[in-house]
Amino acid sequence: MNPKSTASQYTPVRITTIKAERTVTFPVYIHFKEQYLEYIKPSTAIDKEKYKKLRKQKITKFYILSEDEVKYQDFLDSFLEEALSNPNTSIEEKSEIVTGQAETAIDKMGADPGNENNFNMTRKAAKNLQKLIFENPDALKNLFGTGEEYNPIIQHSINVAVLTIKFATKKKLPEEEVDYLSTAALMHDVGLLENDTLMETFMVPKNEFTPQQKKEYYEHTKGIIPLLSEKPYINQNIIEYIQSHEENLQGLGPHKLKKLTPSQEILSMINSYDKIVTARKLTPKDAIKTMMIDELGNYSLKMLNDFQAFLKEEGLV
Repeated sequence: MNPKSTASQYTPVRITTIKAERTVTFPVYIHFKEQYLEYIKPSTAIDKEKYKKLRKQKITKFYILSEDEVKYQDFLDSFLEEALSNPNTSIEEKSEIVTGQAETAIDKMGADPGNENNFNMTRKAAKNLQKLIFENPDALKNLFGTGEEYNPIIQHSINVAVLTIKFATKKKLPEEEVDYLSTAALMHDVGLLENDTLMETFMVPKNEFTPQQKKEYYEHTKGIIPLLSEKPYINQNIIEYIQSHEENLQGLGPHKLKKLTPSQEILSMINSYDKIVTARKLTPKDAIKTMMIDELGNYSLKMLNDFQAFLKEEGLV
C-alpha cells in the first residue's frame, strides 16, 4: 500500500474477471478500512482457497492502478478468448467471466462515459455476450439475472442486453443491428449510475412517479447524448437506441416519439420488462403477465405476444 495514494489512482474490476491460479502482470488490490492493500503481486496468482474465501465473503471487486488498465484489458482479452474457445470450460464459468467483463465495463462507463477505452471495453463485452449466446443454446438461462452484482442498474443493463440479443435475433433483425443493440443495451442507463437520486427513482414503478420524478428521471435519456454524439468512435445507431429506450408507441416517452423502428421497440419493451423484474422484484412469469396488461398499447400486441412466447421457449417463465 502506498500511504500517499488516493482513490482516483485506482479503478474497480470485478473479481470474476481475475480467476484463481491465473498469473497477473500487474498488482491487484482490495479496499479495506479506507485503504487499498496489495493482495496479488505482479507475476503471481491468487490460490483457490483464498479466492473461494473472498467469494464466500461476497467480495465482488478487486482494484487495479489506473495506469495498469491496458495491462488488465490485455489480461482479460486473453483470458476470455481462451475460456470462450475452450470446450472444457463450463457454460456457468463462461457466463460468469463474460458477465464480470460486462459489469466492469458498465461501471466504468457510468464513471466516465466519454472515455474511449471504457466504450471499447463495453463493445467487447457486448460482442462476447453475443458469442456466448449464439454458440450455446442454454447460455441465456445462465446470464439472465444470475450475477452477483450489487448494483441493480448494472444487473438490469446486463439482463436487457442478453434478452435483447436473443430476442432480436429470433425476430430476424440484421446482425449489425443486433450488434449495435447489444452495446446500447449495456449502456442505456449509464446516465443513472452517478446520481443517487435517480438510482433510487429507478426502483419506483413508473406509474407511481411524481411529475418531478418523471421529469428528472427521463433526463438520463437526454443529458448523456451530447457527450456521446461528440465521439467519432460511437456509431450513431447506438446513440439513437440509447436515446429512445424509454419511448413507446403512444408517445409518452421523454422525446414523445410515436413511431418506433423494430429495434427501438424491442429495446424499449425489454427495458420496461426487466425494470419490473429487477426493480419491482417480480418473477419473470409475473412480470410478463403485468406487461401484457399494463403495456398493451405502449407496444404492439404482436411484439408482446412474440416476447411472451420467446420467454416460454427459453424456459424463463
